[in-house]
Amino acid sequence: MPTPQKEMIVQEMTEKFSKATSIFLADFTGIDVNTVTELRKTFFEADVEYRIVKNTLAKRSLASAGIEGLAEHLSGVNAYAISYDDPTVPIKLLKKFRKGLDGKLEVKVAYFDGQVVLKEQVEALADLPSKEELLATFAMMLNTPMTQFARATNGTMTGFVTALKALEEQKA
Repeated sequence: MPTPQKEMIVQEMTEKFSKATSIFLADFTGIDVNTVTELRKTFFEADVEYRIVKNTLAKRSLASAGIEGLAEHLSGVNAYAISYDDPTVPIKLLKKFRKGLDGKLEVKVAYFDGQVVLKEQVEALADLPSKEELLATFAMMLNTPMTQFARATNGTMTGFVTALKALEEQKA
């Protein structure tokens, strides 16, 4: 029988899952409290939410949010890294933390921009450039042809002015 507290958790997590651009499901078995606290702090600074929710409540929340494919991976102890802005931030932070933990922090599955990404492909997401890096690259790509056009136009104008000066000196 659901209690009001559990119903509130389901409602809260449904809202979070609905707004998320990415959700990473990780098994944190064997990690000490100090490391988890440090991980939470790192996530907080990066605007990533780190939550631990019982599997039964998470299943209800995922179903209510309309997210399919994650519920079958809910077994054991799970932590959720939820991003609302840049979907690659959580996996980059998790990858950085995993290096010092001897593989204790295992990413099981991810929900990335509306698709379920299995464990084998999650690591590839960590190597994707961030949203800011992609925007900077795009801006450079747009700027380069404009710069080349301005240089070509400037060279033509400089040549024209030089020819006029030479013509003026010749006539004088």
